[in-house]
Amino acid sequence: MLFDRIFRRNQMTCGEVMEVLQAYLDGEVDADQARRIAAHLDRCAACDNEASVFGRIKVSLSTRQRSVDPQILDALTSYSQRLAQGEEV
Repeated sequence: MLFDRIFRRNQMTCGEVMEVLQAYLDGEVDADQARRIAAHLDRCAACDNEASVFGRIKVSLSTRQRSVDPQILDALTSYSQRLAQGEEV
């Protein structure tokens, strides 16, 4: 009984996990917190699903390569320069 109370006290709630989930996925939490988050994700399907979605979004964004058309970039640069010089555009 005492062990169960101590064990549950060290468990993270869904809200606590959601507050630090992004940091966890980015590897920005300490080892103890990472262990506690991983343990929560192992037993909570809803939070594990959120982590999976965040992970897929992160991978998708990191592999996305979108180039800007050089003409559009030149036009935006010219426009911003005219604005900075106080010209009417």
